[in-house]
Amino acid sequence: MKKIGIIDIGSNSVRLVLVKLGSSGSFKIFSDVKESVRLGMGMDENLELTSDKIESAIKTLKMFKTMCDATYVDEIIAVATAAVRKAKNRDYFISRVKKEINIDIRVLTGQEEAFFAYWGVINSIDIDKGLIMDIGGGSTELILVEDRKITNSISLPFGSINLTQNFDLSNIIRDENIKALETFLIDNYKKIPWLSKVKNYPLIGVGGTIRNIGNIVRKLDNYPLDITHNFIMKKSDLNNVYRLVKERNLVDRRKIKGLAKDRADIFVGVSGAVWKLLEYCKLGDVIVSGSGIREGIIYNYIHNNPEPVKDVLDFSINNIINKYELDIEHANYIYRLTKSLYEQILGKENFSLNIYKLIRTAAMLHDSGINIRFYNHTQHSFYMILNAGINGLTHKQLLMSAFIAASHRSKKHKINWVKYRAIIDREDVETIKKLGVLLRIAESFDICFNRKIKNIKCFVDKDNVLIKLISDIKPRVEINHALSASAQFKKIFNKTLSIV
Repeated sequence: MKKIGIIDIGSNSVRLVLVKLGSSGSFKIFSDVKESVRLGMGMDENLELTSDKIESAIKTLKMFKTMCDATYVDEIIAVATAAVRKAKNRDYFISRVKKEINIDIRVLTGQEEAFFAYWGVINSIDIDKGLIMDIGGGSTELILVEDRKITNSISLPFGSINLTQNFDLSNIIRDENIKALETFLIDNYKKIPWLSKVKNYPLIGVGGTIRNIGNIVRKLDNYPLDITHNFIMKKSDLNNVYRLVKERNLVDRRKIKGLAKDRADIFVGVSGAVWKLLEYCKLGDVIVSGSGIREGIIYNYIHNNPEPVKDVLDFSINNIINKYELDIEHANYIYRLTKSLYEQILGKENFSLNIYKLIRTAAMLHDSGINIRFYNHTQHSFYMILNAGINGLTHKQLLMSAFIAASHRSKKHKINWVKYRAIIDREDVETIKKLGVLLRIAESFDICFNRKIKNIKCFVDKDNVLIKLISDIKPRVEINHALSASAQFKKIFNKTLSIV
């Protein structure tokens, strides 16, 4: 299994991601280390990296190289963004890194930085259109996506560090500085011709600033899932966070739950940048992306195709199946049976995209909990699905899929909808119960893992559901196992279940 190390040398932090590459384009991140070097801080009017920041960066890169060597990494991909890109002494920095550490640094253009941010988002979030905002320490990339393709992009020369320095926003926030900041931001947004035409699109945020805003919102709302990727915030949430941070000094900002202490001094300016963009463009919801440049580089490395993946969810599920060596033939078989049961009992016309995603995820990953322990693996599957990093699902779909998968052997896994009522409602619970019992029946039909049942036909009337199994061999064991769900089926569908 090949291993690669990706080093992202940003204006604020330097980060290393270690990745194992598997078969069929699968990958697994096995380490993620960040050092707050702030390479872009203190750049003088000559736009030169300061000697102390260069030394700090080199010290960090030496540590990262040691980690790569210790974990037998086959290849290191190092990229640098705004601070190095703008620095007049960048060649000196790059040559020292090559000479002292033997790492080649690729300095990304603003356009390349925007592409990798887009590539990380588009291959991990199921969206057709939106405005991507990638905020770093020294630059901000805006990428307009329509029909899953980039139609416009721009790299703006401001980020968390230089906004903080230029408007004196690190500690006590003065009204006149905020007014100057907001005027500056709007003036810069107005200079982008295509930006004024972007209305009511979702904003997809990339980078530590957006992740921290999401963390704060989740803490304020007592959100029941600690999951960053694809967390959706309302426009009012962004306004609340901006008001919260600009009204506090540095000491008090560091007390805000969800805000990283090492980011509190450079957070106000970029929070304002996000809010003013939402205001200026009259954008809708804000989606937090846990995938950005580094993930974009990974997808670019493994996905040898100029087009993004067609089905984000399926790509992600197959990645997880390969990582955990699940039985893909059994999983696909259970998916087909569950889908067939749903369409025949509840009607093909009700098989929506949402139902597809729920059944697909739950059926394909219902046995994932075996990687923790076979016994009680249905409950482990619940945990695995919630935490495996599945892309292409909203948090509601993710939680519902986990509950459905946990139902595939019995009804023991209780649905604590009160705990999760910020995400799911009673109607969602009913959907979970229906799909859960259908998955349980489908799983029973392959209890011997030999896929002897060739097809199923369902006959539905007012009071009964008869399932006829088509098989060369009498599936007695399978029928007995499936009928153990008859009481549950009766309670949920108010129909008597028979299987022949």
